[in-house]
Amino acid sequence: MKLEELYTELSIDPFKLIESIVHAEGSSVILFKNRKSEILYVNEQFYHKHPQFKDCKESVLGKTDFDLFPDSQEHAKQAFNDEQKVMETGKAINVVETEGKTEKGHTIIAHTRKYPVHNKAGEVIGVFVITEDMTSDVVALRENQEKAKILTKLNVELSQENATDALSQLYNRRFIHAELDTLHKEYIKNNTPFSILLLDLDNFKSVNDNYGHHIGDEVIKHVGNILLNIKHQKYPTIEPCRYGGDEFLVILPAYQKDGAVSIARDIKDAFDHVVLHAGNYNDIVRLSIGVAGIRDEESIQDLMDKCDQRMYISKRDGKGRITY
Repeated sequence: MKLEELYTELSIDPFKLIESIVHAEGSSVILFKNRKSEILYVNEQFYHKHPQFKDCKESVLGKTDFDLFPDSQEHAKQAFNDEQKVMETGKAINVVETEGKTEKGHTIIAHTRKYPVHNKAGEVIGVFVITEDMTSDVVALRENQEKAKILTKLNVELSQENATDALSQLYNRRFIHAELDTLHKEYIKNNTPFSILLLDLDNFKSVNDNYGHHIGDEVIKHVGNILLNIKHQKYPTIEPCRYGGDEFLVILPAYQKDGAVSIARDIKDAFDHVVLHAGNYNDIVRLSIGVAGIRDEESIQDLMDKCDQRMYISKRDGKGRITY
């Protein structure tokens, strides 16, 4: 049965349907915005998330994400661009995004869906936004866009022995190719974003030359340990991989560029605060990072080239940097 037939047969009242969704109990924040991404309506849960508007609820009308997130302008810009794209294409999007930091310094993670709003003439006049705070239960990110199915499929296709680099204990190029291919297909089919980080160890050749290749191996193991710790402790859906030699790739399913930049900063901060003691080597491991998110009609190779170019800029401009 088609949706139009269902509405007719059951005499469904569209307004009552929307009203029941908007006023449902739970944690979902719901907003209606116009073509300029200015707020026209918010539900009661919105004020729990943004208590600065609670005493004067009408003051939120006309505001944008640039007003809601003054300390996270990257997120606001990404949100605005997403909404404009939804209204231009008429296609909904489903993303996991970061919205700055909590007072304790934890990254705020939200699962957001954005839908085009049409008038009776079929014209797109705004966007309908549903967002849920997932900061307290990051593991739930695995539910986003059938991520569990993707991982299950990869586990069937790839044995742990064939898909893992023995030295770093990270996934290898075989996994990288399979994972990026799957994520790219999801992007083409459902407009589900993803991003990547390309990490290159600074002065790794001099480590091998001055301390020996056995110390170089300890550096690679150290990088693998730190990346896996970050995955297990903070970002369970990311996939750190050894790309080859002293290069590492971190795959970020469902993350847009602003979230990827936040993760890149956390990774760099982790390396900057851990000294590796191996033989005569007693120092932190420095790295340069490039960040890129899939856009428009880019191929996987386009994305990789873009990320590689940004990593090269980090190297060129003094190393130990993040370029995005």
